Amino acid sequence: MVAELAADPSEWAGLVRFDLTERFYVRLRRTDDVEVWLICWDIGQDTLLHDHGGSVGAFTVARGSLLEDFGAVDQPGLRTRRHAASDAVGFGVDYLHNLVNVGTEPTVSIHAYSPPLRAMNFYCWLPTGMHHLREVVCDTPEPETSALETEAARLREVAS
Repeated sequence: MVAELAADPSEWAGLVRFDLTERFYVRLRRTDDVEVWLICWDIGQDTLLHDHGGSVGAFTVARGSLLEDFGAVDQPGLRTRRHAASDAVGFGVDYLHNLVNVGTEPTVSIHAYSPPLRAMNFYCWLPTGMHHLREVVCDTPEPETSALETEAARLREVAS
């Protein structure tokens, strides 16, 4: 579904907007079973390490590129990979990741979640392992995380 949507810009191109202070996002579709979001990433914008609160899903890069750190709560460490335009990734309930636009141009991605998002769990990975910061109830892929960023920085400082 996300790859098909990305391949048809007539569905989303008119909604693209970039904001230097935060990622712009808009819901493209929603049913009781699935929701689909367009997310616009200016250069340098990223997420915190998170899961999708029990939802499975997929994302694809429609334009630009994203760097992803990914893994699972019950596995040690994270792996890193780059996603270029038209790359798609599906994931299960135990998947966690962080995405960042480290490219030289703004990026557009499309994300689907089933069931629709109800919460996201945020994490901080340290050499001592994965640390759960907290669950954030949400109905968008971009919940308020400024307090979590401070908490993650504090944990990294204590660990070093």
